[in-house]
Parts: sequence; structure tokens; C-alpha cells
Amino acid sequence: MSSFPSRQFEVWRSSLADSIAPISGVFSFEVIQTLMVAQTLQFLIENARCQLKGIGDVMHGFILGMHYADPGKPGPLLFWKQFKDAMELFSFDVDVLSDAIGQLELHTDINLTFARVTYLANIGSGPHLPLLIFQRLPFARGIGFEIEERQEVAQSFQLGDIYLSEKVRVAQQHYSTGMALLAGEDSVSGLIDAAFMQFYLSVEAALESHEKKKALAKGVALYREHFDDNLKKIVSHIYIARHRFFGHAHPKDLKGILDTDTAFDIAKQTLVVRWAARRLLELELKRPLVKREMRLYPTPTQSVMFSGDANSINDEFALPT
Repeated sequence: MSSFPSRQFEVWRSSLADSIAPISGVFSFEVIQTLMVAQTLQFLIENARCQLKGIGDVMHGFILGMHYADPGKPGPLLFWKQFKDAMELFSFDVDVLSDAIGQLELHTDINLTFARVTYLANIGSGPHLPLLIFQRLPFARGIGFEIEERQEVAQSFQLGDIYLSEKVRVAQQHYSTGMALLAGEDSVSGLIDAAFMQFYLSVEAALESHEKKKALAKGVALYREHFDDNLKKIVSHIYIARHRFFGHAHPKDLKGILDTDTAFDIAKQTLVVRWAARRLLELELKRPLVKREMRLYPTPTQSVMFSGDANSINDEFALPT
């Protein structure tokens, strides 16, 4: 599975950098403090004090940076870097930072997720002056609760309790997990594709097969005329998406990681599979279920949503080639 680290970045630059040359300081990563992160940061601080010998340039940058960290309160991850002037600083490629983090993760067997990194210049009293900020923009979700959707939920209540068969329990558990993963995507890179897999597993549970041909046949056998041509096309699309972009990791598919537009084209397949999972739960239960509007926003002014029309998988939701 790809982790979709490719995101739009909001960049802030300080005019104060123009009056400083050369510029030295640290990139400060606001890493999420998961279970093993604090101990890893403490380890780096300890090694910054004893100055390890014979290490590569990237780890040397982290060791020099962590020299400025507070030993009693490990917080941000610091990476030391010097620039000759503001022009060089402002043209710095953020991918260099992602690669540096990747190296550190390989060395330490840990996940270091960050959504914001700030360059703090040292102007004599330590690295405190912010000159450059990269802010990762998430594939934000928008879930409305419109008047007509509220009416559908009220009607669903009036139809009585839902019988949770073993099959429905499995499908609903995967669906629920997918929704939970989407809720945290703005903090942790990679949850969009993890959510896709959970929604896909809900579809797979309903259709009782991981093979596309058998799943389509099972859909017809189980749901007859309700598993119409529109739903067949959507399900077929989902199985192709799963096996091409979510089920395997191969260098030929690296564009989904490295290219922002391709990453979003893959990520928005989550909307398609979510809708299908909900529709199949509806068919399995033989009762209507509200399918609330959900959108993904690649930028603050753009959004996409999937409403169950198979025609849109040929254009707006077409798979990257």
C-alpha cells in the first residue's frame, strides 16, 4: 500500500531572511508523539551530547539539530541545516526533508509522521527565529448532514431495529473502521488508503469473494435485479483499483507516491468504495440506509464527491494510467 505522502504544501516565508547571510539553524518537525517516538527523540538527544563519529551527512544533520533539544522534555525533531542566503533557503526542496525522515525511520524502526515543519534560524541565542514553514494540507473530508438525510435517518429509525447477522457484523465492522481511519487522515499520512482497504473488505464480505469475476456473479445471485448494471460497473472498478493501487507495492506505481495529482486521483477512490460498501449493506439488510454526502478536498476551494453514478468512474473518478 502507498502512504500518499504527496500533498499540497502551504508555504510561509519571512522577509527577515533577506537580512541574514549566511543562515544557520534547524528544521523543526512537529512529529506525532506515538508510543515509541519520545524514546527515539531522547536517544537522539543523548547521542547529540556524545557526538557519534563516522556517521552519514543526513544522520549528522539530525544529531547536530538535536543538540538544541531540551533533554528533559523531548518535543520536536530537529535537523540542522545551513544556507548561504534567503534565496537558497526559500528554494529548498521539501522532498529532501521527507527523504531524511525516511532514512531515520529505517535506522530506528519507527514511524515519524509530521504535518508541519518550521525552519528556525540561530541568530545568536539558539534556533528560535522562524523563517520558513511548510504546512501539509490533508485530503480533507467534508461530511454533510443535510435536511433530506436527516429525514432518511428518521425514517430508518421508524423501520425498527436492524438485525445484525454474522455477515452484516463483519461488513459493518470494516465499514466503521474505514470511517474511523478517515477521521484521522489530517494528522497521519497513509490513513486514506488504509480506509480504502477497510471499505473494500466490507464490499468483499458482502460479496463473499476477493476475485472480481466471482464477486460480480455472487452479487447477481444474492441481490438479483438490485445488483444492476450501474452497481456492477462500480464494483468492478473497485476491484481493479484495489489490485492496482492498494493491494501491492511495486516501483512502477511510484507515481502515486511522488505526484500530488496522481495521489489525489488514487485517494478519491475511497469515496467510490465507501458508497459501494454502504449500498451493499443496504441490499444485505433489505432496507434503505442513508448514504450521507462525503467530499474530499485536494485544496480549500476544490472538492469531489461520489453519489453512486457509474458514469463518473469514466471521467472524474477514472483510475490513473
